[in-house]
Amino acid sequence: MTVLITGAAGRTSRYVVRALLKNEPQMDLRLLVRSEAAAEKVQAEFPQLPHSAFAIGDYLESSTLPAAFQGVDVVFHNGPAFHSQETAMGIAAIDAAREAGVKHFVFCSVLFPLLHKLLNHEVKLRYFRIEEYLIESGLNYTILENINLQNVITKSVLPCGYSPKVLQGFLDLQDLADIARLVIVAPLSHNRARYELVGENCSLEDVAKTITRRTHLVKNVVCQQIPRDQVVAMDVTPVNVQGVYAQDALDRMLYYYNKRGIPGNDNTVRWLLGREPTTWKALVDRELGK
Repeated sequence: MTVLITGAAGRTSRYVVRALLKNEPQMDLRLLVRSEAAAEKVQAEFPQLPHSAFAIGDYLESSTLPAAFQGVDVVFHNGPAFHSQETAMGIAAIDAAREAGVKHFVFCSVLFPLLHKLLNHEVKLRYFRIEEYLIESGLNYTILENINLQNVITKSVLPCGYSPKVLQGFLDLQDLADIARLVIVAPLSHNRARYELVGENCSLEDVAKTITRRTHLVKNVVCQQIPRDQVVAMDVTPVNVQGVYAQDALDRMLYYYNKRGIPGNDNTVRWLLGREPTTWKALVDRELGK
């Protein structure tokens, strides 16, 4: 089986690559990146991958995609968030997969894309929505709708871009990668499925308390709400915020999170993994080697 991982230089895709290399070492992986520099960066993290495993392509230059998709059985597509052309990029990837005869397309989406007040969700509600286009493409597909991805913090201050009291859904990146691996390895079992993926609902205040208890810090971890420009400067969000569109999208996201949050149900993650989802407590313990 040949598997193409798009956006392979991104954080989420690299977790999926790591899960596949660890558990499916015989699988033929192909990684799509935008430049040779990106390929070198990813290869430095995964030296077991030969240079021939990398394909250079640009979603907005369709002529660069056929070589990357040719001979591929399964595609895992994770497009760039907060990009004004995200819809076009997703459609280009789907078209390339269909033209290459790809057997299954796994799309890493967002939880509740119907929340049109969020720009990064709204792009999936336009006429040529990515999810709609994929469903109608004739391809076998699985859609993974994930929520905020957990990132452990061991400092005494937890910077927050929105109210630390709001209930929010979280998902461990490793859990997402494990689910993606399960789908990639047995795609027919997950054909035409749309999975809402949430591992735990809690507030950032709850997160701070958990980190304090599990790391045994001298001082309690406290939440500090910060303005949007500091959210970007301090790299609080993993999203690459460049340009007016991305800034507007981040503003809307933080405003929405500040008022409502996006909690969800964890049953799907539990069912897919056959175990309890990774909580913040378990995540901190894992990162500390407990």
